[in-house]
Amino acid sequence: MGFFSQRERTPGKSRNWTSLASIRAVPYCLFFLHSVLFAAAAPALNPRSAVIRTGPIPGVRFSSGLTICDEELRHGRWVSRYWESTGQIVADVQIEAERQQMDGLPVDAFKLEIEGQELSGTWKWVGAGKSDVQISGGLLVSVELESTVRPVRVKVQTLLTGGPVMVRWLEIKNTAEHATAISNVSPWSGQLWHTPNFAEKLPAESENVYDVGSAQYSKWGYEGAWRFDPVVNETKIIAGERGKSGWGHPTFFARNNATGEWFAASLAWSGNWRIRVTSKVEKSPVDRSNSIDRPVNEARLFFDMGPSSVDPALRVVAAGETVKTPETHILCMKSDLDHVTQALLNHVRRDVLPAPPSEHVFDVEANHRGYIVDHETEAGIEREIDMAADIGAETFLIDAGWYGPEPNRWYQNVGDWYAGAWLPNDIQPIREYARKKGLHFGLWVEIEGAGAASKLRKEHPDWILTRDGGPIADGRHLDVGNPAVAKWMESEIARIIKKYDLDVFRIDYNMSTEEDGNQVREGFVENSAWRHVENLYAMFDRLRLQFPHVIFQNCAGGGGRLDWGILHRFDNTELSDWMRGPRGVKILSGMTWLLPPEILLRTFGTEVPDLAGDGDIDYQMRQVEMSLPIFRGIAPSPDELNPILRNKIRAGVDLYKNELRPILRDSLVYHHTPLIPYQSQSPWLVLEYAAPDKSRGVATLFRTSSFEDPVYHFVPRGLDLSGTYKVTFKNRAETVELSGLRLMTEGIPVRLETNGTSEMLLFESLSAKAKSR
Repeated sequence: MGFFSQRERTPGKSRNWTSLASIRAVPYCLFFLHSVLFAAAAPALNPRSAVIRTGPIPGVRFSSGLTICDEELRHGRWVSRYWESTGQIVADVQIEAERQQMDGLPVDAFKLEIEGQELSGTWKWVGAGKSDVQISGGLLVSVELESTVRPVRVKVQTLLTGGPVMVRWLEIKNTAEHATAISNVSPWSGQLWHTPNFAEKLPAESENVYDVGSAQYSKWGYEGAWRFDPVVNETKIIAGERGKSGWGHPTFFARNNATGEWFAASLAWSGNWRIRVTSKVEKSPVDRSNSIDRPVNEARLFFDMGPSSVDPALRVVAAGETVKTPETHILCMKSDLDHVTQALLNHVRRDVLPAPPSEHVFDVEANHRGYIVDHETEAGIEREIDMAADIGAETFLIDAGWYGPEPNRWYQNVGDWYAGAWLPNDIQPIREYARKKGLHFGLWVEIEGAGAASKLRKEHPDWILTRDGGPIADGRHLDVGNPAVAKWMESEIARIIKKYDLDVFRIDYNMSTEEDGNQVREGFVENSAWRHVENLYAMFDRLRLQFPHVIFQNCAGGGGRLDWGILHRFDNTELSDWMRGPRGVKILSGMTWLLPPEILLRTFGTEVPDLAGDGDIDYQMRQVEMSLPIFRGIAPSPDELNPILRNKIRAGVDLYKNELRPILRDSLVYHHTPLIPYQSQSPWLVLEYAAPDKSRGVATLFRTSSFEDPVYHFVPRGLDLSGTYKVTFKNRAETVELSGLRLMTEGIPVRLETNGTSEMLLFESLSAKAKSR
């Protein structure tokens, strides 16, 4: 039946998993058997290789894990021949007929437009090579092509790391003696699937071969809301148009309902972006050429994705200059969503995120927001430090509001990074107070901003980002593409880190530039985003080298920049600082499709309004315990902290440190309720994390509304069939011993009658514990 259950296949309506009962109706043994089969088939090695073909039709066959991508130069076009997820190489004789159709299909494996001219069909072979990348342990394959109509050379760079995800970018060189402009580029594109005879594998008369998933929203407080829709003889356009990657995500998922195969593609880019996914589904008349009457049918899926702009030039390239495009990460895999997710999270942990500077990357954090924002004093911040230390936090961070001119208005004062008059002794005494309490210390900066009250904005009006000569984003945004501005930003960050001896440096980015700025450069109207992102990435690459022990923390109005490009430079990141239930936990569930839970900062506290919308304290604590906790606004003072609440928080922090944090690190993530609506009710949200060796696991079940059955039949997926587990029911503080086989076949009924409540189940292998003694 493909990706969705039959119950959800309503004609004419988009597909979205809003009926969780239909998911639970699937026999539990199917989940259990697939997990066993996948584990048995998982390769022990991480092979990666490339075969370079020369001759009349040069090309490359890329292999990483079980994934194969074959490309070649045909009639001046660098085209995708096929993708394969089983490790099997397709024989040339089987795709000769396919070669004849390529000229009429959008199969270019990258796209490049220079000054409005598409260069497909103009490429000639220069050469190819491959080299080992010591840092990542990957294999880098370089194909060099040259245009016959423009003085442009391109290196098609493909990184193979041994898993089911490959990474591609272009290096574009202007070989002319004058500037030119990139007007459009897709670092990776082409044909994902050719699916012949799909009717044999789908319900009668169905043409829904492919479902495509993407984020529904691109606004604060709504990231991770994935939605899947059928794409039949149409082009689905997915875009980010906030002047940054946005609270949506530059990622799409594609599911082949006929073959069970998946693609996931993500653009590592922090500016505006656009994705196009096109399907062609054909049903031919009955073929009577043999004795069996059967319809001949075939379907194809094509894509392209890259940075976007409303201006004629994405990037002006000077004479002799080489520029690098954003990276595209593509997964091709035949499995279920759970294992697609595991593969993506493994890739992010190993190949996207920087190596953690220390274990303190995973510290429990507190900061001063909540009760004294824009009313900061040294005594007030020290009270917050007292409460942070009392509940067991490990890092304290001074958030927005410590800097700039009077009066203290955090949003308007950004840009002047000196302590305000309300902190007459500067930050150092507060830092030392935190350290005496056993806490690491960090500071918040919005380095890309210049508020209306700042001296920076008055002294450097030429540093403000403009569109058609006028300021945008309320005149608050610095022109980061300007080398002088970028140099100042980098020097300011370095000065702040050194002056305040920081353990943690946290950026924020509370602006949306929409179409972004522009300027005339070398006669072209160039959009500002490319140079902004280019300079921002380079800046933090250098700062990480300069300060190898500092933890760099990402925030952009919460989750406004969660793309893999920015996260390649940061150790952890905040999701939208919306902690109200049930949307807060829905955000966490959605974003753990792409980002590991141990780096996702989630907030407990009173920083945002509408406490009445929250669940009980256990519910609130558990949504941050299933991620990386920040405490903001615990109480106005230690004396006003309710002792029952204090004990609950302390117990939760201890639980996180001693039992949950070891599980989260490198955990396998299972989404038992993967697709749920954000703007309407759904009864349950269920997340399970398991240690890779299956020795421990945790599952939290959140009751997110009061409709449907109050009993959820939970069947864990991350345990060892042959093991025996101690299962702890946190609500009852009771334990039982059960076999892995029984747990993964019969499951556990969990009853929660009331909206805003939860249950946490802890699993500890008694077999593994006995072996370790």
